[in-house]
Amino acid sequence: MPHSFLAVLGGFAAMAVVVMITTALAAQLLVPGGMRATASPGTPLPRAYLVTNLGCSALAAFLGGALTARIAGHDPLIHGGALAFLMVLMSAASMKQYRDQQPRWYQLTLMTVMPAIALLGAWIGGTWGIHA
Repeated sequence: MPHSFLAVLGGFAAMAVVVMITTALAAQLLVPGGMRATASPGTPLPRAYLVTNLGCSALAAFLGGALTARIAGHDPLIHGGALAFLMVLMSAASMKQYRDQQPRWYQLTLMTVMPAIALLGAWIGGTWGIHA
């Protein structure tokens, strides 16, 4: 059980690091005012930034799922499902916190598509032998 918890936590942590780095880069390149502007309420986020951020989030979700499966070593879809569930919970909290700052389509994509991509990463990571 502790090994399973660490597998999910490790995949989530790796995913979070990728998202933090790529979000900061995308904000610096695509948002007037950079990362500081993204934190200011009422600042409109350019569509190019949102789409780029979704692409980076998809990559992070896939890698997080694959890493979770490899750390777990067994039952990749169960562990990937646990990661996906954690992602849904975190997305719900984010939707509440940023409800007036992010478009609803963006928030719903993060909550639904990214967990599915994490499951895909877990399936591929568990069946193709991608080692962390």
